[in-house]
Amino acid sequence: MKKFACILGILLCAGALFAVQVGETVYVAVKKTAIKSGTGNFDKVVAQASYGDELIVDKASNKFHRVHKASDPSVAGWISAASVTSKKIVTGSKKVTASADEIALAGKGFSEQVEDSYKTSNKKLDYSNVDKLEAFKISDASLKTFIEDGELSGAE
Repeated sequence: MKKFACILGILLCAGALFAVQVGETVYVAVKKTAIKSGTGNFDKVVAQASYGDELIVDKASNKFHRVHKASDPSVAGWISAASVTSKKIVTGSKKVTASADEIALAGKGFSEQVEDSYKTSNKKLDYSNVDKLEAFKISDASLKTFIEDGELSGAE
């Protein structure tokens, strides 16, 4: 039992070392995310943050951080902890010709060459419906109405 307690204590201390601290600078690690007035899905969007944006942590927790923009401290709100990293993101001056979706797919081993290979080996398949589905966007207001009308959980 003592051995288990000792190991647990060490793990908790190690976890605290890697946790985001108040006053720490974090960087947006996703293409685009919302800084909101609260932690709810449908809370008002205060501002948008883009990949590499520098944010200062005002309050830290496991799921959400209260932050303000380093470039404009008057812009403050809550952001998902999963959307930021404490590692500095260096963006180059060169233009990237790949879209964020292409970069994500390439990370999974799916590239333009693989897509072309699928198209040539499956000429009878129609991908136009997939393209339409990918282009379809649903607003937060419509989603909230759908959840409320369907009496689903998550419309906080």
